[in-house]
Amino acid sequence: MRIVLLLLITLSWLFSFEYWQYVDKQYKFTTEKELQEKYDTVISPYFYKHKLHYFTTPDNIKIAYKIFSVKNPKAIIVISSGRTEGMVKYQELIYDLNQNDYSVYILDHRGQGYSQRLVADKQIGYVDNFFHYVDDLKFFVDNYVPHFKKRVLLAHSMGGAIAALYAERYPNDFNALVLSSPMCEPSILLPSMSDFFCKLVEKREKNLDRYIRGTASYDILNYEFEANDLTHSKERFEIMKKAYTKEPQTRIGGPSVKWLKEACKWSAISVQKANLITVPVLLLQGENDRVVTPEAQLAFCENVPHCKGVTIKGAYHELFIEKDGIREKALSAILDFISKI
Repeated sequence: MRIVLLLLITLSWLFSFEYWQYVDKQYKFTTEKELQEKYDTVISPYFYKHKLHYFTTPDNIKIAYKIFSVKNPKAIIVISSGRTEGMVKYQELIYDLNQNDYSVYILDHRGQGYSQRLVADKQIGYVDNFFHYVDDLKFFVDNYVPHFKKRVLLAHSMGGAIAALYAERYPNDFNALVLSSPMCEPSILLPSMSDFFCKLVEKREKNLDRYIRGTASYDILNYEFEANDLTHSKERFEIMKKAYTKEPQTRIGGPSVKWLKEACKWSAISVQKANLITVPVLLLQGENDRVVTPEAQLAFCENVPHCKGVTIKGAYHELFIEKDGIREKALSAILDFISKI
């Protein structure tokens, strides 16, 4: 019966999501060749010349953020990043968005990036309550992101679950959501078994602040491109490693049991309450993503009143650091979508 259900879900997905093939040449996107030439001389200096700021949340956690504003922006884009990520990973994307006349506001979620850690092990992914991510984002938006004719929340992976919960609770803060490979359900071992393992962890695991079995701290030197399932771009993969090598304090390794429990609970809620999202949503998924669950993305998109689902052919999980042909399709889809809202 479960096999039949999965087959029906897959067939539904095929008819619900469109494959995006179009790259708009009007946009300015950095190529892999240009990235090798410009990262050290242009892109990284551009990132670091913008001041790193901090704010303190009501529960006394220091959150890092940066502002990359341009004159006469087409829109303000707020970035909600994924698990393990710091803003240092987004240097190329921020640069490209600015080059296309979009202002960017980005924060590092509590417990990762430049932001304050929550437990003694500074490399473990931990959060007491997943909704704290939403609370932090709300504080950031209310206090540091100006009102503008067009504000867009751009989110990746775990950031997608945060963005969905945010829009469900605060429907009027943004004009649209763009979700890249959103974590509508964590993918544990096999996507079809994610729900089972979430329930198993909830019942049996009591040591909340230890690493999930099979994960550990982030050993960047042993993280090889050939073994990765995040991107097909060796150039961007090596740039990512370079960014975290330069800023070792921003690294995060595997998730804790507590993080997984919270992620299972709140990602499910984000799907269940997706009908509360009133703004247009663009959901991008990689055809060969092994990190998050595509069936849950379909369920989410079907629950949102105005959701456009787009599949990027051949893509892994990391659309923003994929090889040129994939990345340019994803970014073209995003900027086309924003231009029409």
